[in-house]
Amino acid sequence: MPYIGTHDPEEAERLALQDVEALEELRAALALYQPPADVRVLELGCGTGVYTQALLAALPAARVVGIDRDVHLLAAAQTNLAAAIAAGRVTLVEGDATRLPFDPQSFGLVTCRCVLMHQPEPELVVGEMYRVAEVGGIGLAIEPDWGARAIYPDAEAYVAFLELARQARPFGFPDLLQARKLPALFQAAGFGQIRAAATAFVDTGGARPTGRSEALTGPPRLLEQGRTLIRRAGLASDAELDALIARLSALRRHAEYFSGGVDFSVVAVKPAPSWNGEGQFV
Repeated sequence: MPYIGTHDPEEAERLALQDVEALEELRAALALYQPPADVRVLELGCGTGVYTQALLAALPAARVVGIDRDVHLLAAAQTNLAAAIAAGRVTLVEGDATRLPFDPQSFGLVTCRCVLMHQPEPELVVGEMYRVAEVGGIGLAIEPDWGARAIYPDAEAYVAFLELARQARPFGFPDLLQARKLPALFQAAGFGQIRAAATAFVDTGGARPTGRSEALTGPPRLLEQGRTLIRRAGLASDAELDALIARLSALRRHAEYFSGGVDFSVVAVKPAPSWNGEGQFV
């Protein structure tokens, strides 16, 4: 199932707007478990390199391998990370997060940001994170929880957006509630010592994004990216989508606009295998 932003010519530009939040969220997560200074890092779904830059800043002695299946985003990452690549700190690889082309126990830190919400089977990705993590290594995922958001005014428009997203999930729309499922995913994969952190954000009428950034982010953009799959699934007509996008866009231009919410980070450790008493390590 293709990534929802694959055919959006402005996707690389949209991802670039996430740079400040990426570093803040990563530092909050690393405060829970700090890896060794020279840790070897695998980043799943590296995209244009926004989160990669955060990893380089937060872990200045680390080496990072970034993997993504979108060649267009990888091309942008090659440009954005040119200096780090030349310095030997970053290597980029084309590949699928559900079938990682790496040996077991190859990395001390395996991480992703805003990736699992786009996966039809996120448990496969977290299972691969577990496989390639060293014993004692760290798994780290950061995801937004779009359901844990307060909106004013016209909260009904946001409720309609969440319901449409829920209905469209089986057809390839992102799981907007993925963040709250992270601890269960990591536990099921075999990780232990699971900890979580929340990073809050607030956007008001006096501080809202304007112009270009406003057009590239938030629910209206996500609906526009998912227009084709929503229409094909028979969940909404173009006219209905246009009306909902217009309501959501108008919110951010309202003088009394308020939006507050959280992103969640989950960090866990790969435990050493234990003897089950029946002739097997588990």
